[in-house]
Amino acid sequence: MQTTTFAYRISASLALAFALTAAATATAAEPATAAAPPSQPNPYPAIDPEFSRPDPRRMPSRTTLRSYLAEEEANGYLNTFCFVQQAFKAEGAGDSDETLLWMIWHEGAYLQQINSVKDGQRYRSDPALDPVTAGHALAYASGGINLKTGVVPTDEDIGTSTFLVSRPWVNHKLAQCQRVGVQVRIPAFKPAKSAQ
Repeated sequence: MQTTTFAYRISASLALAFALTAAATATAAEPATAAAPPSQPNPYPAIDPEFSRPDPRRMPSRTTLRSYLAEEEANGYLNTFCFVQQAFKAEGAGDSDETLLWMIWHEGAYLQQINSVKDGQRYRSDPALDPVTAGHALAYASGGINLKTGVVPTDEDIGTSTFLVSRPWVNHKLAQCQRVGVQVRIPAFKPAKSAQ
């Protein structure tokens, strides 16, 4: 009888020890969980509804792209472009939503905004620009991003710079273009001789 009572006391002591340990662990975990910051939405989701297939009327023609490549002296080899449209919600009360058309030139390692359209408006190309002139204008447009020199590792590395972008930001654009964008291939060509 004494052995049974002793065994019972050991079992009860172990059960109490396990119960106290479990309670202490749960109590210790509560402040850590309560102190954790609320989760932030991922600024670069794999499937981003802001991106969509571009309106073909907003994309440069093949003639414009050939003119662009000739101006860049990059016509001697195959070049690939990707175009993707991105929607932006208005930030201020007087602003309106808009969509941007992005162009990624893979061989030239260049990302460029092509045009933007405010919500409720339709895109209209400049009637004064023929396709060849539009290609020249595209080659000399400002605001593009050189993906070899204008990219830093993280968003925090951008600091106060107005011309640097982060690698995650670029990778996000590339992934969305691959997902829903339009790929355009321009084979090598000899540019037409300009009339002088």
